Parts: sequence; structure tokens; C-alpha cells
Amino acid sequence: MTDIWFDEQDSSADYIPQHTLFRCIDAERQWDAQIDLEESYCQLAELELAVDQICREHTETHTLIDVLLDAFYTRWLFSGSNQNEVEYKLNSVNHVLKMRTGNATSLALILTHLLQRAQLDVNMAFHQGDIMLHIALSAEEGYIVEPCGGNQTWYINAENDKKDEEPFDLLFGDEAFKLYLAQQKWAFITADKFGHALSCVEQLMELLGDDPYERRDRGYLLNQINCPKLAKADLQFFVDECPDDPTIEIIQHQIEELQDYNHVVH
Repeated sequence: MTDIWFDEQDSSADYIPQHTLFRCIDAERQWDAQIDLEESYCQLAELELAVDQICREHTETHTLIDVLLDAFYTRWLFSGSNQNEVEYKLNSVNHVLKMRTGNATSLALILTHLLQRAQLDVNMAFHQGDIMLHIALSAEEGYIVEPCGGNQTWYINAENDKKDEEPFDLLFGDEAFKLYLAQQKWAFITADKFGHALSCVEQLMELLGDDPYERRDRGYLLNQINCPKLAKADLQFFVDECPDDPTIEIIQHQIEELQDYNHVVH
């Protein structure tokens, strides 16, 4: 069954996965042509089957949540990293599916997918500045789960309590995927993997269009890989679109340096 399911996923070059985690898995091929996506999908399929089995054994919602979280962290051994691992690996969902160690974003993406497999109303969320999982049981009741360790907090809002009406900034679909790409972009830049970061920017621009900040970042990366003419066009676009940005003087200085470079070359 697993092999057939994977073949269907890969049967068309134009296939676009609908689930956020699938999109993140496939995105990594854009910067790592040698990556074995079939291995990742098979590992994920095994986890999905295990979730299905747990759902058959536990039908009460609170118990189901407890058992699934316990399985994720103690049986399947997913965890945050205490080791000195590079961030772009900890952020990689393919790496985390294989090694079971990641950061808050990658772990949240995988755990969200598995809990949604269990038909739970769960999404990634920003809560007090941190990436969390939000499991809604009703309009007033739910759980907040910390993805690196599985610590969970149950909450209930009184019917007339309006001050906490929107305590969570939920991330749906494209928003979670954009967060993944953006974090991977900056992790690659930190590691001087400019070509990999450029791939992230290009995928972000497919979602965002001519976003001036992505054009700025693309200009920076193109300059790093010795494409000054293209870099200048992107940086100038940012200056024209965002003249009041606090970094504008720095960007203008970079454009002047690129102009000087072009004059020297010619």
C-alpha cells in the first residue's frame, strides 16, 4: 500500500501536494537534488499508519491527544536538539523525519500533520512570540502544545470573557509553508549557503509575487554568487518600492558599489 501511495504522489511532474508537510518535503528537492524523498514519504506513511492504529484504540478526545503526544515524543523519539547541529538541518523536515531531532518549526509541521491525520482540529500558531500547536476542542476550549518537548497547556475561556478572544495567531496552509521557507532561507544565509537560500527566495516569490523584501533578499544573494547586474535590479526595485525603509541607506550604498563594479568591469 505504501509503495502504491508514493507512486501516485510522484506520478506527475505537475502534481502539487495539498498538505503543508508534503509541500515542505518536496520543496527541499529545489536545493538538494540528491535528497531521497521516497524515504521521507515512507517514514511518514509508517507514522500515519501508527496514528490510525492509535485512533482505533482510543476514541475519547482528551485521551487520544495524550496518547498521540506520548507516542510522538517517547515512542517515536522526536525531540528538540541539545546538540550543536546546524540550523538548516534542524529546520529540514526530511532531516527530522530521518533523525527525529529538529527545531520548533520542523517538529510543529510534522506533529500538526499527524494530529490532523487523527481528525483533530489542530494548526501551528504563534503564541506569546513562540511557535506552538493549537488544538481546538471547541470555540472556548483547547490545548497549546510546545513542539520541542510536548509540554501541553489546557485552556478554557469563559463565554463572556472577550479579552482572550483571539489569543493565538494561527498559521494555515500557505502561511505555515512560507514560514518554513523563510526560516530555511535565513538558516542557509547564516551558513553561507547562498545558492540554497536563493532557491528558498524563488519559491517564496512564487507565493508572494514581486514582494519588495524578497526582491531585496534575492538581490543580496545574487550579489553573493557574482551576478551583480541582476542584483542591482532587485535592490533598485526595493529602493523604489520602500523608500522609507530604515535600511534604505545601506541598500543604496550597495547599489552604488555594484555600479562602480560594473564600470570597472567595462
